[in-house]
Amino acid sequence: MSKAAMFSISAEDQGRDLGTVYSTSSDTLRDFGAAYMRDPKTRGEVTLKDPEGRAIASFDVWQDKWAETAETIE
Repeated sequence: MSKAAMFSISAEDQGRDLGTVYSTSSDTLRDFGAAYMRDPKTRGEVTLKDPEGRAIASFDVWQDKWAETAETIE
């Protein structure tokens, strides 16, 4: 049986690892991460990573949306 490629979201606060969530769907992780970051009690940041572990987006709380990394845009 082959393993499905897994995207991930890593949460950090001031350099402290808060955990990682995995899914085969980047859209599901984007929805989850956005809801997490919109909670008024949430601190820190979340980064969406591709199956190889490269950052592809981070959630910008000031603009209330995902910001793609420069490598993703190229």
